[in-house]
Amino acid sequence: MNFLAHLHLAAPARGLMLGGVLADLLRPAEIAVLPADVRDGVQLHRRIDAFTDRHAVVQRSIRRVADKLGWFGGIVIDVYYDHLLARSWADYADEPLRTFADRCYALFHEAAPGLPDEGQRFAHHFAADDRLVRYSTVDGIAETLARVSARIAARMPARAVRLEDHLPTLLAADAELAADFRVFYPELVAFAAAERGL
Repeated sequence: MNFLAHLHLAAPARGLMLGGVLADLLRPAEIAVLPADVRDGVQLHRRIDAFTDRHAVVQRSIRRVADKLGWFGGIVIDVYYDHLLARSWADYADEPLRTFADRCYALFHEAAPGLPDEGQRFAHHFAADDRLVRYSTVDGIAETLARVSARIAARMPARAVRLEDHLPTLLAADAELAADFRVFYPELVAFAAAERGL
């Protein structure tokens, strides 16, 4: 799952929400010095990712795009599932997406001074770009895929790719992917709640 889902699954616990986003941004040494509740959020993020990666419905979604995307299919499905969550937000949350997004941005703004440089940069750009609300639009998903591509190119130059060029593949499979998501996400919500002891 991508940022919106991790925040939704960790809410309303601020430390879990912060850790749920920082898990993919910071190095282990930086995570080790975070407050305990934020480290708990990192661990929740990792358990959610493991559950998601093994789930048969998610694997089916990946197979729907694998011919065109190969190894990157799982990464792209994570992003597209956030698009599907944003589009159907009212089915899974009591507050509007705009309200939730603004609450998340305020959390990152408040936490930013105590974060490593990468976390501070993220906190600023995440809110400035209004990424959580932008997930609900096709343009927002294209932008997200472009950012993911840039991160892949910076960390693994040999695997450089333009994931945003594969947006037509996702849109062509939208109905099937949305059906998969409707089956999978309630199971993930239940899993995350159990992991948090709710």
